Amino acid sequence: MYEFIAGKLVTKQPDYIVVETSGVGYRMKVSHSTFEKLPAAGSPVMIYTHLHVREDIFELFGFAQKAEREFFFMLIGISKIGPKAALAILSAGSPVDISNWVMAEDAKTIAKTPGIGPTTAKRLILELKPKISIGFSRLEPGNLTSDLGPSNVEEEAILALEALGYARSDVYSKVRKIVLESSVKLTTEELIKKALKK
Repeated sequence: MYEFIAGKLVTKQPDYIVVETSGVGYRMKVSHSTFEKLPAAGSPVMIYTHLHVREDIFELFGFAQKAEREFFFMLIGISKIGPKAALAILSAGSPVDISNWVMAEDAKTIAKTPGIGPTTAKRLILELKPKISIGFSRLEPGNLTSDLGPSNVEEEAILALEALGYARSDVYSKVRKIVLESSVKLTTEELIKKALKK
């Protein structure tokens, strides 16, 4: 219903904000990630929104970036994950962080989110991983890459580093960062060497 709301940031709290436009104050629930990106109260802002309607409850959610809202839509599309849980997950990390946890099958880190237990974390990984693997062309550059899934070379490097005793969740994001920052295609051996130096 609402794509975005632009106006003055009247109230700024870790879990909600109020934006005033044309004499109307819109109260929106936000993640900690969005809260941290917002300017001081009294500043002009533009917030991407989602109006969630359930029976007789109307809840407005606000997002500082389109990428975060797109990820929110994906999360609430997972069975037994509602808007409250989705916002809690987005408060635990950025879409890139969450994508890395999912691709690394790091259920332990995801389960640290309040209200998300080990069973829900595993289901989230199971349902979200195929979607993340094909990428998100609709998201803004700098938030998620067009291909978040590891290549064969990356997977080989990750497995080799795991064999050396490193946790998959640690080496996954490290290897992905090296590949994305490299201007040339790296071999498995080069990737392992660079990862060990970091």
